[in-house]
Amino acid sequence: MRREGSHTGAMVFAGVVGVILLAVLSLRGGGTPAVQPTPTPTATAPLPKLADLDSAWVDQTPPAEIAVGAEATITFKFRNTGRAAWTRGTGSEASLAFTGTAATFDPKMAVNWPAASTPAVQTEDVVAPNEIGTFTFKVKGVAPGTYRIDVRPTVAAVGTLRDQGVYTEVTVR
Repeated sequence: MRREGSHTGAMVFAGVVGVILLAVLSLRGGGTPAVQPTPTPTATAPLPKLADLDSAWVDQTPPAEIAVGAEATITFKFRNTGRAAWTRGTGSEASLAFTGTAATFDPKMAVNWPAASTPAVQTEDVVAPNEIGTFTFKVKGVAPGTYRIDVRPTVAAVGTLRDQGVYTEVTVR
């Protein structure tokens, strides 16, 4: 027997909605949003001044002799004689700048250089003052001849360091 004014249907409906809402919230991880950690601010180190940057040539691989189609790995080492560290992946990253010309080097010889005028960036994460930075790159023999690769250290975001007359030759046979 049915009574007039009964709220049984409405109560069943509200109960079903409540169960669905509870299921949805539990699948989402609860009704209260998780507290998100506050990101730690990262300090960006100021760029060094060009006057605080300097280097001194230390060592390099001997001149390479390769066949057409062969590759040579070339390494230069420079001591950081400045007052600021060279830090890889930042504005104070040191790299080698190619300072020669197309008359002495064929750009097609460059193998995976970071840029056409940048054969290599420092290998080490950080090169503190008085430590040695290593710069390694590859070249490929494309045509017979002797090619000269003139380089000098640079910190691209700041400027080119003094030219020390550093170069190597690659002879392609």
